[in-house]
Amino acid sequence: MIRICTIFRWSILIYLPTQLFGQIVYEAPSKKLVEFSHKSPTTIQYFENVNFYDSVPFDGISVKLSSSVGGGKIFMVQDWESISDEDRQKEYQMVKQLGEQFSLEHNFLVLYGASQLDWFSDKQWQQAEEHIRYAANLARVGNFKGILWDPEPYKPGKNPWKFPEQYKKDQYSFDEYYAQVRKRGTQFIEAIQEEFPGAVVLSLREFSDFLTASPFSQKILPADDLVTAVTKLENAWWGLHLPFTLGILDGIGDDIMFIDGNEEAYYYTSAIEYYKVRHQIADDLRALIPPGLRPKFKANYQIGHAISADYIIGNWFGLLNGFSNRLTGQGVVLNAEEKAMWFEHNVYYALKTSDEYVWLYSEQPNWWTGENVPKGFLEALLQAKTKVANQQPLGFGVESMLEKARDKAEKVRK
Repeated sequence: MIRICTIFRWSILIYLPTQLFGQIVYEAPSKKLVEFSHKSPTTIQYFENVNFYDSVPFDGISVKLSSSVGGGKIFMVQDWESISDEDRQKEYQMVKQLGEQFSLEHNFLVLYGASQLDWFSDKQWQQAEEHIRYAANLARVGNFKGILWDPEPYKPGKNPWKFPEQYKKDQYSFDEYYAQVRKRGTQFIEAIQEEFPGAVVLSLREFSDFLTASPFSQKILPADDLVTAVTKLENAWWGLHLPFTLGILDGIGDDIMFIDGNEEAYYYTSAIEYYKVRHQIADDLRALIPPGLRPKFKANYQIGHAISADYIIGNWFGLLNGFSNRLTGQGVVLNAEEKAMWFEHNVYYALKTSDEYVWLYSEQPNWWTGENVPKGFLEALLQAKTKVANQQPLGFGVESMLEKARDKAEKVRK
């Protein structure tokens, strides 16, 4: 059974049936916390140090493909041309052996959105799809839970989602690109599910990007209709990512779940934000979904959340373009105990309000060695997981504390 995770589901069918006093009851799936960071291992690092990497307090970790087979950059088609069959086979055999060794049940193989791709080139798409199929097959034979899809267009390469950066923007209109990218989204998911039946696809950012207006998203909701919303996307950073996701829904099978990792949850400072985004995706987002796709959206789209350790710590103070000191400086002015409380709060509510999967992003903290992990953070993570698993309340709030920190940070100069 393929489950593609962009995490949101209303249907009671997500629950697992059991027998209780002769009647069928349904149990919600347990919540899963997945690690994704600068310190995440490559396949060879994991292979050579399985016990070390399995020691983290997570349900699964993200693993990166070796650079010798493209590093998971599936749209870097020129790079894929230079990879040898020998390197591919070597990686395949290593990952197959790795899958027999690790103990974590929810590991994900990482694919990236960095691009050299001309969306209108069938030859280049064939190269990209060959890479996608190779990676999906590796994830299957390696006993991974599925694919972690990071669509962010890191350098090198162009942004495949921004219309003004496309190679043939003077040859094709935005509407023509919209249709073409939607077609490629369908081919993307069909390739994955054919190679890896039963895969979970956890996408770090999806429809949730269009609900807020941080410097890393494009607010187009609420909207009355899809046509009105699309007019705002022509120059947007993620403008063509919307049709790619619609294409995924076009091609998604009945037994597939697609998880929206809601990367914007990095910046949440209150419990209500986690609940609010679920309501927005369930109701406001319907304007972006063509009527024929709404049954699939309801049945196959889940909501999850992201947690940023570095944002909470204050490591991004002054580094996020468009964010004021008031917002990036909160963690800087908090003491160690207060930071740990905020971290526990976000882990707790991310898990509590997700359908199943949550991912934790870290840059400086190393959860394996303990280096740069702030005092109290490990305990906070474990406490939050335990409280959610036992259906216990968090026991405290952080809104007032963070409001005071923002007022103080506003006066701080980097």
